[in-house]
Amino acid sequence: MVATNRHIEVAHSVNIRDLGGYPTVDGRKLKWRKLVRAGDLSELSENDQQTLLDYGITVDVDLRSNAERKQFPDQIPTQMKFLHLPLFDDDETESRTTNQRLQKAYSSNPRSGYLRMLYAYRRLVVNSQPQQAYQRFFSYLESHGENETVLFHCSAGKDRTGMMTILLLNVLGVSQEVIQADYLLTNELSVPRINHRIALAKKAHMNRSFMASLRDLSSVSIDYYDQAMTLINYEFGGIQAYLRDVVKLSDSDCERLRN
Repeated sequence: MVATNRHIEVAHSVNIRDLGGYPTVDGRKLKWRKLVRAGDLSELSENDQQTLLDYGITVDVDLRSNAERKQFPDQIPTQMKFLHLPLFDDDETESRTTNQRLQKAYSSNPRSGYLRMLYAYRRLVVNSQPQQAYQRFFSYLESHGENETVLFHCSAGKDRTGMMTILLLNVLGVSQEVIQADYLLTNELSVPRINHRIALAKKAHMNRSFMASLRDLSSVSIDYYDQAMTLINYEFGGIQAYLRDVVKLSDSDCERLRN
């Protein structure tokens, strides 16, 4: 899994990458410049915006809550369409929360951040709000995907965006091994962001428990991935059943999306 050939470099965001080129189990490959996953877009400069336009992105799908969107609105060019599909009413993943607010919750138990993330992934699978957002996202792709280049994002591009990507790559027939590797690629591309959060915590003299939780909140883990997939397998009958019964995609819907 090479990050450099799919990473879209912009100065004021992290973890923006193309899903093109991934092989499917039936011998095809995903098109480049069609589907892009990303982190926060609220601090994009005019040059950053031009980079995304030049790349061909035509639609920005924001998976963040109303509160996050109000506080940190996306800075996108006027030519780009915008679609808001909040997966949660607030930032359940705490990826944008300040260290001061996190201090009380995460200074006493070094595993509290990790446990919080497992809880967030459970909600991403079983709660009705994210389920409805998944339905609307795929409905939009079916109707408009042929003529659009779609970027979808949350605040760090790792959990809400990660879950949407897991579903999307499954729909498109990518192998579990590749889907898992794409999910974990977030850690490689989030190093500057994680280091910045850790540096701020050190400056504020946070304790070791807090540091451990902050790392767990700021990165992805195979345990988070497994939490989601285990729930999908045991509570919903597997990924294909989840896509059919929860995301409301028929076999013909999936084939249309693949084509």
